[in-house]
Amino acid sequence: MGLATAAALLVGLERIPIARADDTAACVAKMSEFVAELDQLLSKEKPWFGPGEKSGTYEKLLRRHFPLDDCDGDPLLIEASKSRFFRDIGYSPRPKYYVAEFSNTIARVGFVYHEKERRAESNGVHWVDK
Repeated sequence: MGLATAAALLVGLERIPIARADDTAACVAKMSEFVAELDQLLSKEKPWFGPGEKSGTYEKLLRRHFPLDDCDGDPLLIEASKSRFFRDIGYSPRPKYYVAEFSNTIARVGFVYHEKERRAESNGVHWVDK
């Protein structure tokens, strides 16, 4: 193989999209852990807040479990819907993302699943208006 042929091959390889690994099984397992921990947290009457922390253990939980990368959406959202505190999954067709929401009488917690990027990330914790 000549130098020109090798160079043309390398240039051609740069244009081939790189297939990402499919970590759906790992994502579903992590989502299952998240749902179990979230259900336990939301079942408590009052959330715990540390000094200077606005949302204490909720934020720690979200940081520990998100983001999730290279995941298929359907299995991930099905696993999320198994929570006792699951409320809704919304879909925004233009940017192509889903928003999953969980809540009790005190807190509303959620995540966003971006279809195109195959990525789930925290949507934060918000307080329920009474």
